[in-house]
Amino acid sequence: MPALAAFRATIAPVVRPFRRFDWWPRTRRRWRYLHHGMAGITAELRTAPSGHVSILRQFGATVGHDVSIPGPLLIVNAANSLGHLAIGNGVHIGADTLIDLACPVTIEDYATISMRSTIITHIDVGPGPLKDRRPRAEGPVSIGRGAYLGAGATILHGVSVGAEATIGAHALVDHDVPAGATVASPRARLVAGKVD
Repeated sequence: MPALAAFRATIAPVVRPFRRFDWWPRTRRRWRYLHHGMAGITAELRTAPSGHVSILRQFGATVGHDVSIPGPLLIVNAANSLGHLAIGNGVHIGADTLIDLACPVTIEDYATISMRSTIITHIDVGPGPLKDRRPRAEGPVSIGRGAYLGAGATILHGVSVGAEATIGAHALVDHDVPAGATVASPRARLVAGKVD
């Protein structure tokens, strides 16, 4: 093992300048797309430790400047591209966020999507017995400028979250939220015993 460490230390100054070139990751992702389609790219978004903004842009998403996505990022229902996703400037998308791209999703400038949030653009119960009673429903989702989604928040299809609105942690949002409003899920309450 010491020999391997010494070898790495020796070649590091030679290899380091080449890391700045984006040609190798872009080429590798193109190959992955040709081989596995969009499923390969969404798998890379789930597993890559960094570079999410570059991947999103390369495969059709509109992404502004100073966007922070520490990853992993889970994208589902991205047919042949990520073109249904538009992210503004200064946006933060936390780790393990899930975005459904069956319909367009717009995240405006300076919005914050906290870790493990979920944005859903459709509901489909599948081919089972509920299909006749609950037909597929879908709609675009938009998150307004400067809005904040707390950890684990879920935004359902067709919902617009207004500018500078606050969505509390683990809230389920199934209707539009006006600009500047705050919505939250019920807090835990004591039902037995006592609190010190």
